[in-house]
Amino acid sequence: MAGGEKKQSLSPKEIIHHKFVVKASYRIEQVHVSSQSNCLYRCHLQLPEFSVVSNVFKRKKDAELSAAELALEKLGIHPQDDDDITVEQAWDDMVERIKYIFSDEFLSSGHHPLGSHLRATLLRDGERHGSVPLSIIAAFDAKINSGCKVINPSVDQDPILAMSYVMKAAAKLTDYIVVSPHVASLRRKNPYPPAIVEALDTHGESIKVEAVYIQCATSGEEVVDPVILDISSGRYYLDVIAEKLGLKDGSQLIISRTFGKTPSGFECRVYSAIPKLNPSDKSSKAYGKRPADEEDQSSHFKTPWNAKASSACGQDIHGDAIVAAVGYSWRSNDIEHDDVTLKSFYRICCGMSPNGIYKFSRQALIAATLPFSFTTKSNWRGPLPREMLSIFCRQQQLAEPVFTISTSPVKPLSETLRSFKKLKDSESNDGNNQCVNEYAGSDDSFNHYNSKDEEELPVLESGYRCGVKILSKSLQDLVLDCSPGSFYEKESHAIQNAALKALTWFGSLFDDLDADPEQPRCYTKGQMNWMFTRNVMIKGKFPSSKRYEQPAYDESKTMDMDRKPKRVQTIPNGSLVSISYSVSVEVEADFWGRTGKCLRELIESNEEIEFEVGVGSMNPHLESVVTQMSVGQYACFITNMPAEGLVLADASDTARTRSLLSKLAAGLEYNVHLLGVKGPTEKRVESVFFKPQLSKQRVGYAVKLIKESSAASTLVDFGCGSGSLLESLLEVPTSLQTIVGVDISEKALDRAAKMVDSKLNKGACNLKTIRLYDGSILEFDSRLHGIDIATCLEVIERMEEDEAFQFGKTVLTLSRPKLLIVSTPNYEYNKILHKSSLYHSKDKSISQRSKFRSHEHKFEWTRAQFNHWASKLAKSHNYSVEFSGVGGSGNVDPGFASQIAVFKRKSFTEVKKVSTQPYKVIWEWTRAQGDKKN
Repeated sequence: MAGGEKKQSLSPKEIIHHKFVVKASYRIEQVHVSSQSNCLYRCHLQLPEFSVVSNVFKRKKDAELSAAELALEKLGIHPQDDDDITVEQAWDDMVERIKYIFSDEFLSSGHHPLGSHLRATLLRDGERHGSVPLSIIAAFDAKINSGCKVINPSVDQDPILAMSYVMKAAAKLTDYIVVSPHVASLRRKNPYPPAIVEALDTHGESIKVEAVYIQCATSGEEVVDPVILDISSGRYYLDVIAEKLGLKDGSQLIISRTFGKTPSGFECRVYSAIPKLNPSDKSSKAYGKRPADEEDQSSHFKTPWNAKASSACGQDIHGDAIVAAVGYSWRSNDIEHDDVTLKSFYRICCGMSPNGIYKFSRQALIAATLPFSFTTKSNWRGPLPREMLSIFCRQQQLAEPVFTISTSPVKPLSETLRSFKKLKDSESNDGNNQCVNEYAGSDDSFNHYNSKDEEELPVLESGYRCGVKILSKSLQDLVLDCSPGSFYEKESHAIQNAALKALTWFGSLFDDLDADPEQPRCYTKGQMNWMFTRNVMIKGKFPSSKRYEQPAYDESKTMDMDRKPKRVQTIPNGSLVSISYSVSVEVEADFWGRTGKCLRELIESNEEIEFEVGVGSMNPHLESVVTQMSVGQYACFITNMPAEGLVLADASDTARTRSLLSKLAAGLEYNVHLLGVKGPTEKRVESVFFKPQLSKQRVGYAVKLIKESSAASTLVDFGCGSGSLLESLLEVPTSLQTIVGVDISEKALDRAAKMVDSKLNKGACNLKTIRLYDGSILEFDSRLHGIDIATCLEVIERMEEDEAFQFGKTVLTLSRPKLLIVSTPNYEYNKILHKSSLYHSKDKSISQRSKFRSHEHKFEWTRAQFNHWASKLAKSHNYSVEFSGVGGSGNVDPGFASQIAVFKRKSFTEVKKVSTQPYKVIWEWTRAQGDKKN
């Protein structure tokens, strides 16, 4: 490796981790030595095929390091090889290694897999006696492989290149090794001592192994069939595989790297004929160089490219191929094996794609699909996108993804305090022609207001966006540079969506196993309607309150199956839906003639599975039907057939299912029962419909009024929750000296305390005291008497209406703030929200409360009701009141989405002070003492 910046070496433990991940298990043992006063430690490292035990050390980490070094030595891996040795040294080391491989010592020692291959070749007859295929040496010896990578890192993707290097190195051992280029093998020049050969274990049982034969097609798709490898006692298993492929012996095989695993945990490899290897060929490949034009490589070979086999193992395969799980290991000299059935092969292929990784995690290969958006952790089901991306990169021999976080202002306060704006036509963003922006990750938003106020105000908050880069593991070439432009409120959401975007891009390379090639990537109303109308055929009554029963075959009834009502979505996006379902392959009755019966084979079923509506986590056929149902209803429908490989990967009886698929298959029949629905949270609704979120606009409005109250020194936030208003007040300069939060939820107060503590640790503020109280805002605490400002944002609707009046009376009578800011949802604005896909209003069974913005709301007032409540309180307690709001416009119906009343005290009348302190101090910070009290 000439010139350039030197890569940082990995430690032995890091190499073990990258190679084995969770399969490597370290166990520390305490060793008591009488001569030592301190305890010593020994480490046991368990790997899949062997274990090692370190010497004793004073420190645990030294014992672990020693165990890792011993394991790497046994594997033939040297941590410094790739960084410290030159290309010339790598050639010299390979020559010495090849010489050692054919030595008496190596043949007699241990259970190295390559040694088992050597012993097997010595049982051959004739000219093949003792000839070891080049592909075996290149694939199974870690030291040879490491040397090849030093010479050219691209050998990871090109086993033929590695084989050419082995041959070139062996050619320097003319007195010791016989190179047979015409058969791509090496053998020792002088025979092994008879005593060593006679001592070889020749006893082995005959075995039969099921494998998969992939017949290459010059046009069209490859044909995949099962094949039996009959390996009799004493036969070299590579010769058996070669004969199945029509080759003379195993020396004509090329062996892929390992990929996927059988249900029993055995790794698979692809075996195929060497497309071309001729040392007399003056081509660039024969001399260990890459062709100038990579796209011409396929035409460089006589046999056609095998797309299915290449996709499975991640290396170029030409001609027919066999996928098998058979070979030697470190554990024993005997052949270890497992069957690779059609089902396991297709499951391995499916699991190689991002979509497949997600499908397997949900145990729903047909029903589930990789979502296109990450909304909240609580709504996500299955492994998180970042975890899935790491899994995918390890499978595809890519380096771990590198995430880069950047922050930038999402919206200045001047754009959040829009109270006098014209409401946009809510129909303009119907969504028929574009994806809901929040789900698509677009920077454009559902803004229902226009900013005109250019007043310079401080920034309310910063948003996060994340980019991700993925490099190849060997060459460190850039594979993907994904930099989403969208901003997210939380850093974790930015990371997860960046990972999901990368997964979606990689997933486009595996479209052959998608549940539906026409599946939309955005579940808008228009797209779902189109999918339902075009590809879904309802059977029987839809929806039905009775469990579906298969009717007797009647030609007249088939006509009814084509008639279905117009799709009306009753379950809003963002809801969590729970269903049970089954999926069967159905063959049309006409195919069977006189019987008049449809044949079915159950493919997939799930007693209960939960998914979020509107993010693409279920296939669109299923979601388009389920979102029209009510809890307790059933539906039966037929959709078009997905890719055969996906069905076979999921089928319990692969042979029968394959037979049915070869007939006139009508499609997939779904039987679905809707078990339950949890509507979207209020915050989720606001985040989709308003940019910035309505909660941010409310806080921004309150902060603006607080800043204008330049003489105010004390503020109490009644129903402070997790402290969103307190957080904003810590970020902007005000005249406040003391702020207090009151809430009845200890969990919310705990989150608020952590947030405030974090903010205080990051920088100074002008405040002298911050205090959090646990208590009901319906009760008065004398410590809050005579405050300057009180706020109560979106709280009163969570209590009963009479309690809302009690709260107003208590605050205005006893606390007597100079300024009181109260906000609550405008019930009239809900009709705007109902037109979006987040709400529904046509289902007459829905209760009045379920039409509120949150199931926690006890009531929601119209503008007239809120006006009456606030005006009555103001008149009774010598206050004036003004009305405003955020989200929408106060000048046109239906008004603001969130209505706000601002009470201002006309004069201060001293009242008899009541001494009572029902509130409990949860957290307190005082600048004078600089302390924090729990």
